[in-house]
Amino acid sequence: MTRLGNNHTNHESNGENTMPTISVKTLPTDPSPSQILNRLDQSQVDAYNRDGLLLVPGLFNNDEIDLLKQLTQIDPTIEHGIGGPLDSHGNASEFFAFSGVPDDLLGAFVRVERLVKTSQDLLAGQDIYHWHTKLSFKPPGTKARWDWHQDYGSWYKEGALYPNSLTAMIAVDPVNQENGCVEIIRGSHRCGRIDHIPVGHSMGADPQWVEWLLERNDLVLCEMTPGDCVFFHSNALHSSGPNLTDHPRTVLQVSYNAVDSAPPDKSLSFASHRFEPLTTIPDTALLSHNWGETVDVKAHAKLARIRNSDPARDQNIYGYTFNRKYPETIKE
Repeated sequence: MTRLGNNHTNHESNGENTMPTISVKTLPTDPSPSQILNRLDQSQVDAYNRDGLLLVPGLFNNDEIDLLKQLTQIDPTIEHGIGGPLDSHGNASEFFAFSGVPDDLLGAFVRVERLVKTSQDLLAGQDIYHWHTKLSFKPPGTKARWDWHQDYGSWYKEGALYPNSLTAMIAVDPVNQENGCVEIIRGSHRCGRIDHIPVGHSMGADPQWVEWLLERNDLVLCEMTPGDCVFFHSNALHSSGPNLTDHPRTVLQVSYNAVDSAPPDKSLSFASHRFEPLTTIPDTALLSHNWGETVDVKAHAKLARIRNSDPARDQNIYGYTFNRKYPETIKE
């Protein structure tokens, strides 16, 4: 509908809501100021923009990863909250997911300065907030895989206005092709959003587009040692295979969204993915707080499991939900 000239005036005189308009002649043409980088150099940002992903080796040290690994093994909140959708073959994936920022070790990883500032560097210096986090598990011998998809294929449906978002994937265990590392089609983020359709028992990117892109682009195996981190764009096509080894494969995936892309208040996932200011903590905070040894097991055992099957609340295209922070304490 035209909102310029006489038509625009008529809308106002009829009392209808109108959106602000400007003339094309008034659009600025001055170059944008150069971005000031916090953690990366320009060559790393350029590589991310070209490929849709960037590996930062050793972003976390062994002591920090050991604390996180210990938490995944002893915290009943995580154990009781594990769930996930089926893959195209009907095998169930396993992850623990949350939005918001809990006040514990997982929340500390979300807020730690090195992760937030690096993500901002890759998102053109924009203000960002926590979208959600997943602890993704692949136990030894698991058959479950993640079919080809873009994160924004789901986040778009949940109300994220623009693909100004990424995921920082941190290796908790050694990650390789044999135990189901994430595989990314290099440069696929430049395609824009691809339709996601039913694929077997799941949802995934249109297989025809995947086939065409694999014919023209490199397939990147995100093989990592514990503490390495791969940042990848929300439109990057990625998948992962089963774990064919006798060892677990665990990764922490922290996703950030630009503030200007936050879901409107009437969107599907406003309740679970709404903007909440993100306060960073210093890099030293992970080790200065002895998070892994102070988990109150009795208190955590009273928390309800995440309800991934609630059909009436905040489901994405895969049929699962995200709780804001952690489930509420069960009242005795």
